[in-house]
Amino acid sequence: MVHAIGASRIPAHHEAGIHVLRLILAGVFEQLPDLQVISGHWGEMVPFYLSRLDDVLSPGDTGLSRTITEVYRSNVWVTPSGMFHRPQFDFIRAVVGLDRLIWSADYPFLHLDGTREFFDELDLTPEEREKITHLNAERLFRL
Repeated sequence: MVHAIGASRIPAHHEAGIHVLRLILAGVFEQLPDLQVISGHWGEMVPFYLSRLDDVLSPGDTGLSRTITEVYRSNVWVTPSGMFHRPQFDFIRAVVGLDRLIWSADYPFLHLDGTREFFDELDLTPEEREKITHLNAERLFRL
């Protein structure tokens, strides 16, 4: 089962990110380990707080069997959703990994101008490009 979170302008980015955290902390992914969600806009701010969340909410505090980061990395997929900025890409690459990244735009909310140029300027191997542009989505959606 796959569910997209943050696919519209409402709820706001931080609210969509908080919803993902609520799913994690409620143990939804422990009860449904095969559940996968897609979080747009570079993960709706959550990846930028994963290490902080792990520091203040250990498995002993949350009652989960894994850290928040471990749950996130196994049950959440991230898309840029038209936010084509190199620092965010580099951060997501380092924190979440390219195996959980699916390329996306945010049309019709943002124009597609510059999308191809941004992607072409990323230092990616041909295999990494294929993962991001279609192989990860094929794996997630079992295509």
